[in-house]
Amino acid sequence: MNISHYAKSITYGGLDGIITTFAVVAGAIGGNLGTAAIIILGFSNLLADGFSMAAGDYLSSTTEEGTDSSKALNNAVMTFLSFNFFGLIPLLSYLLLIHLSDFSDRVTLILASLLVSLALVALGWIKAMITKQSKRTEIVRTLIVGIVAAAVAFLIGQVLGSFI
Repeated sequence: MNISHYAKSITYGGLDGIITTFAVVAGAIGGNLGTAAIIILGFSNLLADGFSMAAGDYLSSTTEEGTDSSKALNNAVMTFLSFNFFGLIPLLSYLLLIHLSDFSDRVTLILASLLVSLALVALGWIKAMITKQSKRTEIVRTLIVGIVAAAVAFLIGQVLGSFI
C-alpha cells in the first residue's frame, strides 16, 4: 500500500477530526456547559462525524471515473482512521489537562489549544511529506485553518451561552 495514494483522505480526515472535535470542545467551554457535556459531545462528534466523513469519502470516491469500490473503501477507511486519530488529540488533551490541574476551563482551553496547535503542525508536516510540498506552507495553512475554526466555535459558544 502506497500511503501517497491516500494523502487526500488522511489530510481530509485528520484536519476535520482535529478541527471539528476541538470546535465542539471550544464551543462547549465558551458556553460554560461543563466537563460532562464536553466529554459527551466530544466523543459523540468523534465517532459520528468520523463515520459520516468516511461514508462521504467513499461515496464521493465512487463518483470518480475509474475508481473501483475497493479503492473507495480504502479511502474511506483512511479517512475514518485519520479523523479519529487526530480528533482524539483535542479531546484527550482537554480531558488530561482538566483532570491533572486545578486550572479554570479557560486556562485549560488555552493549554489544550497549544497541544492541538502542535497536532495541526504535525498534520501539516505529514501532508507536506506525503505530497512533497513545502513544509512551511502546509504547516502554516493547516494551523491557520484550525485556529480560525476553533476561535469561531468558542465565540459562538460564548454568545449563545450568554443568551441561553
